[in-house]
Amino acid sequence: MKAIFTIGLLVFVSLVGGPLGSGAGVQPAITHGVSSGDVTPTSAIIWARGAEIPTSALVVEYSTSEDFSDAQRTAPVTLTAERDFTGTVTLTGLKPATRYFYRVHQASGAEQSAPVAGTFVTAPEPNTPAAVRFVWSADLGGQGMCRRPEYFIFNHIAAAQPDFFLFLGDTAYTDERCPSPPNAPGSDFVANTLEDYRAKQKYQFADKPYQKARAATSLYVIWDDHEVINNFAGTTVDPKRLATGRQVLFEYFPITVNPQDPTRLYRAFRWGKHAEIFILDTRQYRSDNKLPDGPDKTMLGKEQLAWLKESLKNSDATWKFIVSTVKLSFPSDCPAACDSWANGESATGFERELIEISDFIVQNKIKSVVWLTGDEHLVDVIQYDPNRDRAVDFYEFTAGPLSALTSYLGQLDETLNPTRLYVSNQYWNFGQITISENGRLVVEYVDVGGEVQFRREFRPF
Repeated sequence: MKAIFTIGLLVFVSLVGGPLGSGAGVQPAITHGVSSGDVTPTSAIIWARGAEIPTSALVVEYSTSEDFSDAQRTAPVTLTAERDFTGTVTLTGLKPATRYFYRVHQASGAEQSAPVAGTFVTAPEPNTPAAVRFVWSADLGGQGMCRRPEYFIFNHIAAAQPDFFLFLGDTAYTDERCPSPPNAPGSDFVANTLEDYRAKQKYQFADKPYQKARAATSLYVIWDDHEVINNFAGTTVDPKRLATGRQVLFEYFPITVNPQDPTRLYRAFRWGKHAEIFILDTRQYRSDNKLPDGPDKTMLGKEQLAWLKESLKNSDATWKFIVSTVKLSFPSDCPAACDSWANGESATGFERELIEISDFIVQNKIKSVVWLTGDEHLVDVIQYDPNRDRAVDFYEFTAGPLSALTSYLGQLDETLNPTRLYVSNQYWNFGQITISENGRLVVEYVDVGGEVQFRREFRPF
């Protein structure tokens, strides 16, 4: 059975591939591992990059059996230099709450690469009270803390076998150098051209533990600032640099392309009865950081803000997670040009819009809201009582960095009445959230050695 399937695959791709050896002696290969992402109950996106062979193709096989005994095969996706020989395949018609195995080949004529395999789990249906475990973090390779020689923390993400990994931006520091030594060579430059930006992601994707983690679970990815340039605002940054950073993000991650708005990155996904995740784009529609805060200043833009409010109000999930790459009450880069929501004593920042969101949550009695944040290179667990009625209205859980200099702890802006439950800047980390079938939530922080440094349980409220 397997022999017949393999022969059929070779015959099929030979019809769409170029002539044998069309890559000037380059052999077909999956060059930077595989990824799956933006998983739903019935679909998933598979990503890979092939060797630089014009007219070659990616072919994906997928199965509910690890031995691929019931494998299905996708139509080939042609790889081109215009996308840096990256490609995605969207799998549809999948079964909810089911583990899938996949393997990806590059084919050129009658030649075929060795397969590279991965796995993911589809989301449960929205009314299913299923348990879920996921991880989140941010900030990979900042301030010269790059591959030394590897990003070992990803071994522990892979070992945790989470249902998915939320990557909250700074997936590469395109605007910083990674000198070698002490880092692995290949990223000792600041990105300015399209090829530079691609090279920054290829450097990251060449890391073996990172490849291992990406193969072990699915991703939901959003950018922060360093995918383009430090503290950028989409409305004022060089449009060419913005477009380049965004193009490379779509090229290198399995992110859904909205057909009505192909540059849109904000989106939501549901994971059973207990979790709905709203991923915000805090960069693309942002006003200039230097502007004074006021009614015309925005981090989200009118359309995204309206989408968030409507989505929160309509959600019947036990827990509603709002993903913001920047923190709520930690004044960052203030006072001249606050990059954060909070402004401390500054006249800048984006506090007015944050108060509008907070008031909406409180006034509409939207319960069990958790903000997941990154960016500041520290661990933070905060509860908020903005209306000061001695009842918690929402939480903020901050994770990161994966590999970067840690931040100072700093004082919180008091506008939303925050109370810190835990804070640390002593270790690289990822956060892990487990929600049981009864809806109880446990948050843990895991360090680069795989040790749990903090654990706390929360009940829906």
